[in-house]
Amino acid sequence: MKKFVHFSVVFLSIILAPILFTIFSFSLLFSQDSGVKEFEENFNIRLPRGTVSEKIYDDYGGFHNDGMKLYKFVFTPKGMKSFVSYIEKQKSWKKLPLSQAYQALIYGGEVKDFSGNVTGFGGFAKEVGLPKISEGFWKAIGDRSVITARFIDYENLDTKTLINLNSYDFCLAIYDAKNGVLYMLKYNT
Repeated sequence: MKKFVHFSVVFLSIILAPILFTIFSFSLLFSQDSGVKEFEENFNIRLPRGTVSEKIYDDYGGFHNDGMKLYKFVFTPKGMKSFVSYIEKQKSWKKLPLSQAYQALIYGGEVKDFSGNVTGFGGFAKEVGLPKISEGFWKAIGDRSVITARFIDYENLDTKTLINLNSYDFCLAIYDAKNGVLYMLKYNT
């Protein structure tokens, strides 16, 4: 009886070990960085293989999932070349500086409305840890998971629209050409 139990344990170990190893290997191999996945889902593009994300700021989780999130993405040298080549060819990626509306919203500033009234925006780049970036590209999109954001042209947000918004639901990507780093800011109010 002891030999049978010993044989059964050894036999099962020999059979189960490779199966479990295979299952865990595939799950590790195909698991994706959650920041990279979120970027790809929001901007509907694939980041180069080997891209690593770092979550710099995240205060989501409040009422109706309101909050801000900032990710930093670092590329491999080959991945950086591939990404820069891609965004240079896309019309939806604009060269910095940001538009006047995004400049005021992100870094702070004043915007005049059509009757000359001035509205101040404090900017929140400092709060979330987004550095001032002067060279590179940027792209903004509305958060498709929010119904009202579907009716606002966040890609071409102007100061007139900015002044009249009561809430913000967008993602902003900024590629820092000096440092070869991509940032994604997601903002929902």
